[in-house]
Amino acid sequence: MNTLVKTSLIVAATGVVGVGLISSQASADSYKSDLKNKGELTVGLEGTYAPFSYKDKSGKLVGYDVDVAKAVAKEMGLKPVFVETKFDSLVAGLDANKYDVVYNDMGKTKEREKNYAFGGQYLNSEAVIIVKKDSDIKTVKDLKGKKAAQTTSSNYGQAAKKNKAELVSAPGFAEALDLVSSGKADATLNADDAWSIYKKEHPKTDLKAIRTDDLDSSGAAPMLNKKDKQLAKEITKAQDKLKKDGTLTKLSKQYFDKDLSGSKDDKKD
Repeated sequence: MNTLVKTSLIVAATGVVGVGLISSQASADSYKSDLKNKGELTVGLEGTYAPFSYKDKSGKLVGYDVDVAKAVAKEMGLKPVFVETKFDSLVAGLDANKYDVVYNDMGKTKEREKNYAFGGQYLNSEAVIIVKKDSDIKTVKDLKGKKAAQTTSSNYGQAAKKNKAELVSAPGFAEALDLVSSGKADATLNADDAWSIYKKEHPKTDLKAIRTDDLDSSGAAPMLNKKDKQLAKEITKAQDKLKKDGTLTKLSKQYFDKDLSGSKDDKKD
């Protein structure tokens, strides 16, 4: 082959590959222009929902969701910024672009997936019915006609409503437990991991948790605006790396004393 022709072909081929790499990188980085603030991952959460996000004795924001979001942001080369709000305002805040993503033990439901994008699941736990120790409620079917203390827009609130319970609005998990304990509500549905931490901190509580096959497992995934699918992919990619290197497992054991990281199909301790 003519040397000039051969060289031209090599240059042309190299150029095509180079363009492909640049195009691929540009596509991967396209989410950055959609971030609320350049170089930052702005995260919406409650800040009052232990052990997911809450204040320690010094007033510092801590929790499983907080540390997962920090690790994800670091993996993506972004600075984590947290915006605290009540649960029932979280979705509205996402709609108003007050943050890029919600990390708040959010369950991925079919209804939510119609309007929002989700990253990969980063926590899996069983759902439970929490009632007073002398309650006659044994399964979710017994919720019919009973009062259930719930954040009305949560998947637990929807599950209680589906089982014909009368919803008593509660801004958060702690308030829901207070309503049940005081007799102003008969039950509340929530994640076993959150209940386990509460019970550990309140050993003399007059409440108990009922595990039942009538409730689906509770999984948590980062929730984003529907338009931010590329950002959701990048967050999932970061979470996958953190799962692979053991970071998520370490954080889960730190906050829950067992490995609840990953999806419902992952093997748990």
